[in-house]
Amino acid sequence: MNFTTFAKRRAFTLIELLTVIAIIGILAAIIIPTVGSVRDAAKASACISGVRQIALAAVVYANENKNLLPSAGTGDDPAWARTLAAYINTPPSQKGTIFVCPGSILPTEESTNPTDVVLTYGTHAGLMPRDKPALSLSKVSRLSDVILIADMCQDPANKGWSPNSIEKPDTFASQSGSRGASVDLEAFISTATDDDTRKNPWMRYRHKGKVNVAMCDGHAVAMAKGTIKNRNVIFTQ
Repeated sequence: MNFTTFAKRRAFTLIELLTVIAIIGILAAIIIPTVGSVRDAAKASACISGVRQIALAAVVYANENKNLLPSAGTGDDPAWARTLAAYINTPPSQKGTIFVCPGSILPTEESTNPTDVVLTYGTHAGLMPRDKPALSLSKVSRLSDVILIADMCQDPANKGWSPNSIEKPDTFASQSGSRGASVDLEAFISTATDDDTRKNPWMRYRHKGKVNVAMCDGHAVAMAKGTIKNRNVIFTQ
């Protein structure tokens, strides 16, 4: 058998090549979405771990400060994040990433102030309001129900950071209905605005229609859009 005959017998036919290409295409169509889904799940898991660590740090801070939560800060100054970063047992190089959701869409820029903490999470505006003293955890009637920290919409005009506090819907800031009336705790909150197009103090349902939140007792959970009730926001009833 000469080399030419051997080469002819070893060559692929056009049909065989097309079959192999088709098989590769089918495998790619199966694998690529799976890889993307696994990647998204990993980001969601890291995010919920982040809000849990932040909430637990807030609980520890309160335990050491007569049950008072840390001050949110003024304006866009994330004072609460700087305060709680000191309570998170993570290497300094990784502390910044704790406060940023790995699934956030907009890139986040570092601050010119080296003490600032980049963040895409926010605090409950009624418990830790901007420009005002924070409240005590003793004011919360249902610690395991009420959201303390949550993933938030990003502000493209402010380095991709989130506003300090969750202020929308209004029940996050106002703990009663009009003229002091009580609020139906079983009513669902509004999710009217959920995007990163402006300074937007709403929670962000970025993980397949869910938002990662941590409650006032420190535990964290993913909540689907449209399932959060007033009882998860109102802490005075």
